[in-house]
Amino acid sequence: MKNIYTALPQNFTDPSLLSGLDRSEPILVAFSGGADSSALLHILCRYSKLSGAKIFAAHVNHGIRGDEADRDEKFCKELCDSLGVEIFVLRADVPSIAKERKESIETAARLVRYEFFERVMKENGIRILATAHNANDNLETLIFNISRGSGLSGLCGIPSTRPMGSTTVIRPMLAMQKSEIIKYCQEHSLNFVTDSTNTDTDYTRNLIRAEIIPVMQKINSGALRNAERMCQNLREDSLCLENMAEGFINELDAEYEIELGKISKSPAPIIKRAFIRLYEKLSGGKTLEHTHVSALYELALRAVPHSSVSLPHGFEGRIENGRLCLSEKSEQLTVDSYKIELFNGRNTISQTNSEIFIGISHNAKNVYKNETILYIDFDKIDGKLFARPRAAGDKIKMNGMSKSVKKLMCEKKIPLELRNIIPVLCDDTQIVAIPFLGACDKVATKDKNDKNLLHFGIL
Repeated sequence: MKNIYTALPQNFTDPSLLSGLDRSEPILVAFSGGADSSALLHILCRYSKLSGAKIFAAHVNHGIRGDEADRDEKFCKELCDSLGVEIFVLRADVPSIAKERKESIETAARLVRYEFFERVMKENGIRILATAHNANDNLETLIFNISRGSGLSGLCGIPSTRPMGSTTVIRPMLAMQKSEIIKYCQEHSLNFVTDSTNTDTDYTRNLIRAEIIPVMQKINSGALRNAERMCQNLREDSLCLENMAEGFINELDAEYEIELGKISKSPAPIIKRAFIRLYEKLSGGKTLEHTHVSALYELALRAVPHSSVSLPHGFEGRIENGRLCLSEKSEQLTVDSYKIELFNGRNTISQTNSEIFIGISHNAKNVYKNETILYIDFDKIDGKLFARPRAAGDKIKMNGMSKSVKKLMCEKKIPLELRNIIPVLCDDTQIVAIPFLGACDKVATKDKNDKNLLHFGIL
């Protein structure tokens, strides 16, 4: 996009083209006092004279660099005063905030800055925030993301604009190289401050800036422009995939459920983006990381009934009825330990609000939410018959094989919320029966008379 105001730098983009708002719309500048943000503020003041847009500045003293940070704050106030720009300043103790929030200082500083910017914008009716990211920053970000193994979104670099709640963040200098910005400052006798930590190559971005980008420019002098062109192409590809994923979601017959057949037959890039979009909607805007997206995809391809993966912030993906379902984590009922001896007639299990009737027909239509009937040869019970909750490692011998109760419940598609409610029926030697699963080989019978009947119901 070319700037329509020829009096401004060639690679500076008209803010109204980025924001989609009127050229007279007020703009808040994220102002650190460095060369980039000082140039941005100065350019926008010139833009203001052409467009009528009122310019504001916001500066954060993070409380990290002591006297140097105070010097930067003083400089920012003085430059804004000379330009006739109203400045908002926040003094924050970021190291303490980072410790309290259990975050890195860099993360905490960024959050503090943007919380401050949003507050200033809300209080002053400003809908545009301009930041001074440039072409060098874009290439630094690209290299950093490559080193982290980023997906396509990370290879798209820094976007020229992004939404921030009801406001918009724009980067009108993104097409300008650092050398152009320094030249602009020199041509307009524009002073700026320098952060002493910018030369410390122990910081990854400083290392990329000082050592990697110069080598890339030796290999190809057009590395910065080429990187931006590549990012632009990838943004177009990414947007196409995002639109396809949105179309896929719109065709679902249930909001947070996808048929496994559709997943296996659709391209992985579409499905994985659909997972991300669905999770964002379900969680209220939270982000799903690559690790969790891959885990969901593998879960869907394995298609094991009732299997699940945990997702951040109390959500999960689960395979149920041939579908991948995204939801809040299912809460299995915690059952107090019990051991109840069973007799002919009615037996109540108050701990799970359920009943067992032995040896008598019990017509209780529409009384139970879930019920089942087993036929057991009670003459083959060793000692007493009692009911207890399911325990880890429980096995029952059926069809000549000792089978895991947990696996049987998965195979029989027993709903998760019922698994701890269903009792395990034991005699003095072994597990003899489990409602909904069946009876063990020793006591199972095909003689379906009242004498052998066991009726289990959950109220």
